[in-house]
Amino acid sequence: MSTTPYNTSPVTIGEDSNNNTATKTDDTNVTPSLGEEHIIHNNSFAIVDSVHRIKSELTWYQLVHAEIIAVTSAMRKNARWSGMNVNGLNMGGLGMSMGLRKGQANAKEPHARNQENPLMEGFTNLREYLGTVEDVSDLDALLLLNPFLEVIRSGNTTGPIAGTALGSIEKFLHYGIVGLQNPSIAFAMNALSSAATHCKFEASDAASDELVLLRMLQVLQMALTSECGQVLSDEAVCEMMETGLSMCCQMRLSEMLRRSAEHVMINMVISIFERLKTLEEEWVYIDSPREASNTTMTKTSTETEKESQKNNHFTNIPHMSTPHPSPPPTSHTEENESKSQGIETEPPQPQQSSSSTTAKTDDPVTTTEFGVVERDSNEETNNVTESAKSTSTVDQQSQSEDPSEKAADNTESTVEPTPLRPYGLPAIRELLRVLISLLNPHEHKHTDSMRLMSLSILNVAFEVGGKSISRFETLRTLVADEFCKYLFQLAKTDTTPLLTLTLRVISTVIDTMRPHLKLQQELFLFFLIERLSPSTGAGSRNMVIDVDEDGNISLVPTTKDGQSGPAGGEKSNTTATKSHVDVRSHSPSVYGRSGKNQGIDSYAMVSPEVRELLLECLLQCARIPTFMVDLWFNYDCDISCGDLFEEIIQFLSKNSFPDPQGFTGFDSHTLCLDTLLMFIDQMVERIDHGAQLSNGLTSSEVLLEGKSRKRLVLKGAHLFNDSPKKGIKFLIENGVIEKDENGDTTESLAEFLRSTQQLNKKSLGEYLGKPENLPLLQVFMRQFEFAGKRMDEALRLLLETFRLPGESQQIMRVTDTFAEVFYETQPPQIANPEAAQLLAYSIILLNTDQHNPQIRRRMTLEDYMRNLRGVNDKKDFPKDHLQEIYEAIKHDEIVMPEEHEGHLGFNYAWKQLLQRSKSSGHFVVCHTAAYDKDLFRLSWKPALAAIAYAFDTAQDDATLQKAISGFHQCAMLASHFKLYEVFDAIVVNLATMTGLLEESNNNNTIPDPIVDVAGQKYVVSNLAVRFGRNYKGQLAAVVVFAVVTRHGNSMRKGWKKILEIIRNLFINSLLPGSMLQVEDFLSGTTSIPLKPKSPPPSKQQNRRDGSLLSTLSSYLLSPYSSDEGYRADPTEEEVESTMCAVDCVTACKLEELFTDMSSLDLEPLKSLLTSMQEVGYDSKAIEETKGSISYNPVTVLFLEFMVTVAVRNQDRIEVVWPYAVDYIFSVLKHADKQSVLVVERTVVALLRLCICFSGKEHMQEDILSCLKVLRDFPPAVTLAVAEQMMAGIYSLSNANSENLNNLEFVDTILEIKQKVASAM
Repeated sequence: MSTTPYNTSPVTIGEDSNNNTATKTDDTNVTPSLGEEHIIHNNSFAIVDSVHRIKSELTWYQLVHAEIIAVTSAMRKNARWSGMNVNGLNMGGLGMSMGLRKGQANAKEPHARNQENPLMEGFTNLREYLGTVEDVSDLDALLLLNPFLEVIRSGNTTGPIAGTALGSIEKFLHYGIVGLQNPSIAFAMNALSSAATHCKFEASDAASDELVLLRMLQVLQMALTSECGQVLSDEAVCEMMETGLSMCCQMRLSEMLRRSAEHVMINMVISIFERLKTLEEEWVYIDSPREASNTTMTKTSTETEKESQKNNHFTNIPHMSTPHPSPPPTSHTEENESKSQGIETEPPQPQQSSSSTTAKTDDPVTTTEFGVVERDSNEETNNVTESAKSTSTVDQQSQSEDPSEKAADNTESTVEPTPLRPYGLPAIRELLRVLISLLNPHEHKHTDSMRLMSLSILNVAFEVGGKSISRFETLRTLVADEFCKYLFQLAKTDTTPLLTLTLRVISTVIDTMRPHLKLQQELFLFFLIERLSPSTGAGSRNMVIDVDEDGNISLVPTTKDGQSGPAGGEKSNTTATKSHVDVRSHSPSVYGRSGKNQGIDSYAMVSPEVRELLLECLLQCARIPTFMVDLWFNYDCDISCGDLFEEIIQFLSKNSFPDPQGFTGFDSHTLCLDTLLMFIDQMVERIDHGAQLSNGLTSSEVLLEGKSRKRLVLKGAHLFNDSPKKGIKFLIENGVIEKDENGDTTESLAEFLRSTQQLNKKSLGEYLGKPENLPLLQVFMRQFEFAGKRMDEALRLLLETFRLPGESQQIMRVTDTFAEVFYETQPPQIANPEAAQLLAYSIILLNTDQHNPQIRRRMTLEDYMRNLRGVNDKKDFPKDHLQEIYEAIKHDEIVMPEEHEGHLGFNYAWKQLLQRSKSSGHFVVCHTAAYDKDLFRLSWKPALAAIAYAFDTAQDDATLQKAISGFHQCAMLASHFKLYEVFDAIVVNLATMTGLLEESNNNNTIPDPIVDVAGQKYVVSNLAVRFGRNYKGQLAAVVVFAVVTRHGNSMRKGWKKILEIIRNLFINSLLPGSMLQVEDFLSGTTSIPLKPKSPPPSKQQNRRDGSLLSTLSSYLLSPYSSDEGYRADPTEEEVESTMCAVDCVTACKLEELFTDMSSLDLEPLKSLLTSMQEVGYDSKAIEETKGSISYNPVTVLFLEFMVTVAVRNQDRIEVVWPYAVDYIFSVLKHADKQSVLVVERTVVALLRLCICFSGKEHMQEDILSCLKVLRDFPPAVTLAVAEQMMAGIYSLSNANSENLNNLEFVDTILEIKQKVASAM
């Protein structure tokens, strides 16, 4: 049987411009204006009704008649209806209207056969009714659909007949013949839902039957997703969804049909949860005192269904039964054998909703699956179904009244029952409850295929309406408790398909309902980190990444001293290993607390595929733009939560490194690095947003203060667990435990012990049980809310916070105090404090009796009551009260906190989580950049380590580009946040990777060869060749100089490394020539030589004749002396490497580094000058040198740099002058041992400074002191620099002519001239 394709799209305006209305007599079109809508208000719903237009170029009248003919023709093909006349009249009505009397024979004989065919008669009546309708909008939807629905509901029809009727109904909905304007549309749609979900037809072959079931699914989907679906009731929607779910779970059906049912379910769920967005209020639809959701949270799905059905007896709550899987289908041969032997198969079928009833008959018909019926070949099958409640009255009228009378008086005689309420929150909640119940991992009748189906549907539901779900408390409760609980337990599975879908659903739920799932998200993220981290080795959680001042990256083990770790504190300490405090002891473990080595075993047993899925889930969460900020705000700064932000940053960084025991088979390192870089990039993007707080967020200062207090509390808790006295002393000293106005700390200490989850429960119990701590124990007990609770409930609440001590006297002390405090709440069942004590002891003993495996004979209720007879002030406790206590203890053991293991431990921890969630507040989404500085301060070390490693091990340009971008962005953030030590670390790390910090062998007596390339001479040094071969080193050099040039104001100690690179480039002839140009009083501009030439013998007169030439000018024809030998000729590869190095230095744009030194702030300027002193001139080494000091071109280079900086900072000469003069004086201090060239350049530099600042009045004393240094030169030194000195003195005299009246200045000048003259 062929099926009609269905279309899930709702009817919309503008799809067809043809016949919108039609009558029997003509095809006149009445076209309403486009865009016109009608709004039907019903019980706070706004139902949007599009203008009635049909999607057909035929008239509605023709279409309806064609469908009637199609169904009746299919019926006449069957032998049961082949001879029936469908056009007969109900005789007697016409004669009576004309005054004739209807005889008894006439009432029975004629057309009696027609009365035996109500299905055919229904179509006859419909035809006659259609003749009375002129406009399609006046067509009564219930009267139109009812004959077709009767065919569907009847068990007498075959599959093709039922399929044809279903196709007709689908066409009516799809074409728009049935719309929201039609009378009785609500009752018609609900009758349609009831009929389709209870469709019955005779069985034939499996393929044909499944085609009918597929058509039924299509009708259900069309009914719910079309615009008419808005008027369905909660009961109808529940019936439809229950039918679809049951089909999905029946293994007897073919894979194709089950997949089709799942697809239909998904489309229907989309429509249902889209509707959730339009609900404006949360209905209170449960009349019982206790809401059903609160009483079913901890029960199995079977118990939940029973209780839900029980509630339905008293209320109008819609109910869906949880589907059960059928056994696998038997072979065709087996089925035939069972039938031949008289065995009738009856697999489970979906239970019917309480809103519909099915009439049972004595007819030998057996319903097998979804309306497919089997019968004995000798029997006839009668109609086995009644109409739904909402349509029964109208159906009876339509079948009993004379068609002509009914057609004439239709508008008067048809009275609709009470309007139905459109479906809403009750149906959605019930659907959600059933889908969630299918996920219960401890319900063994639920198969993995059922869980996969449920997960796929739930994922769509939360994708469509997750945020809308969070608006309703009843739905939030289901999600936050049962749903998350089952999901997190399913996340432990190693079944790849189930795990894949589970993790996807978790990600979707967390993403859409984050504000309401704070602690659930914390639990899940810690679970992922624990499952993905080994217990030992570099990737373990007890190792953190540290970066020292020299840029060295290392993994540092954490300790338990309670201090903040390297990544966790606001200030790093590289000299001592700090701890990374574990604050997760209070968080429920998904593994349960089954042993210390559970983590090791679980990690080792996780397959690579599972690790990949878990990691991708974690990274999917991390892709949320505000994810990291939210973690820090909501968890790291919350004293009751773990440091999730720091944990994830450390995890991502460590998993950017290769681990032999880590992930294999996929690119996990790249994924982790990309996520880390994405977090850095998000902070960079927020730079321009400003640091303003929005939505009442807490300031960063307050958060950091709370975070510091959190560290103190954690350290105090750790100390308390080792020694309560030490811990309390520490907490008092640091202000965590405070004294009251009387100097007493009892109240504060009791609050600390009650609220701190990290305390060891055993240590706490032993401390509270000591006799000297009785006042503290009393205050501790009074913090609990025992009012209104039974004593067993109060005792259970108390013993969740600590473990009863082992000594009997301590147990008595704790129990007596508890009884005393509990009696203060005035429980009506307890007469006096002594009775309260006895009852408390009895509960503890009963708990042991009922659950100790060594006790064979358990205490009965009668035994328990007998033991307590007459102890309640010589009376008995109320029997019902003792019975409640007994039943509660019998079915739910009071387990001490540290005894919870496995599934029991998880349930206990989950209960604790739900309890804490009431006070933990909502998860706050932080759309702000106000916290980025604190985040970057915590994350820069792990981030830098990961980026540096990626750069060092990259095998392709894409990875190198990522790393380079990471360096640039980290430098930008460090500069923006003024984190100078971070910026220095980045620069030092990059400088180290260039390979240019390694000094070449300067003591080599054989000079490096010089080659001529394109007319330019280049020195082929070892460093040039090595650097030219180092591709990554060249990239690092370009990056580091770009960063320093752009953010020079943020650098402090990093200047030294930069200057060391420049020094090494200089001594290997790789610096640009423009940086080597120096000014000279005699020869103008010249360059700094690397080695001095041996001056030729000269006579005294020759020196005087060449007075206009500087001794420097003879040195600078080439870097080396012309009479020296060179190393062997370089190879072509070495030359090419040298040219690569030269090009890289050019790309570094070193000239720009010193272009505008006046833009540097004061602190970086001082750091630069200090670094120049340290790199350019080693005063300590010079002091230790005996004899003459060889020429050092580096001293001259940084001397010139120093002068350049001073000249370009004339407005800040007071700052620069001391550094420059100190450098010069250090060189001239040993002028008699220095190389002549060094002394000469130093003298020139000193005089240039004096000339430059001679016009500043406040600098005169400094200039004079410089001249005195020149005056006091030894004669030999004066002779060596005489010409340059005299030229400089002359220039200074001209520049400082206004000070020639200063006698001391003039005398000093004259003394210098006299010394020079005498020396020459």
